[in-house]
Amino acid sequence: MLKLLEWFYTDPEVVPEGGFWSAYGHVHFIWLGAIALVGFIAIKAFVGATKEKQDKALKGLALWILFQEITKNHLHLYAGTATVDLLPLHICGISIFFSLWYAFKPGKLNGAYIYGVSLPGALAALTFPDWMDYPLYHFSSINSFSIHGELVIFALMALISGRLKPDIRQVPKMAIIMYILAIPIYFLNKVWGTNFMFINYPSPGSPLVPLYDIFGDGYVIAAAVLLVVVWYILFLPWYLAERKQKQK
Repeated sequence: MLKLLEWFYTDPEVVPEGGFWSAYGHVHFIWLGAIALVGFIAIKAFVGATKEKQDKALKGLALWILFQEITKNHLHLYAGTATVDLLPLHICGISIFFSLWYAFKPGKLNGAYIYGVSLPGALAALTFPDWMDYPLYHFSSINSFSIHGELVIFALMALISGRLKPDIRQVPKMAIIMYILAIPIYFLNKVWGTNFMFINYPSPGSPLVPLYDIFGDGYVIAAAVLLVVVWYILFLPWYLAERKQKQK
């Protein structure tokens, strides 16, 4: 165990094969189970809290997520493993700032982003992790599991408590925001050799891989169209429930 803990700051390239973990193995499922348990407890407490305490909880969690992201990057600098890939330009990295925005000034647009982008994005990251090139006990591996779990918990606390009411009318605005972000990031990926937002190619093992196999370089356009379709499917039940409520 002490030897494993020595890998907390270690460059992954010098770690023996036995120090790594694999998707859908026992380590992966233990992490998912722990996140689900913590989330259940946190959401239950949040729903039963007063509005004032809920406000403080959302702000506190959003600030903690931001602090954790900053700390992770500082640890990479300390360990000598910092790269441009650490910039918060992935969907979940951007979601950190939308969560902070929603926590301090909730609205329909940032709420729609939390529901339509942050929540499914973090769930997808936990389901199809792409940080398996870090050892099991490496700080970056621990951070990746925990911070994505926190983004899921943040979104579910707001959603299940009824504070966040997804509005299908925000979908076009969300699409505009995502396209505005995606265009410069696409070209930055080309220059830096990165894959922020998985724009240039999908995460290995994700459901988007077949889309890339079919469209190749046109994958990003097909993915953009698919994203809007998925959003309308996600928001439709809330729209129908709202209409039904108005008809009573």
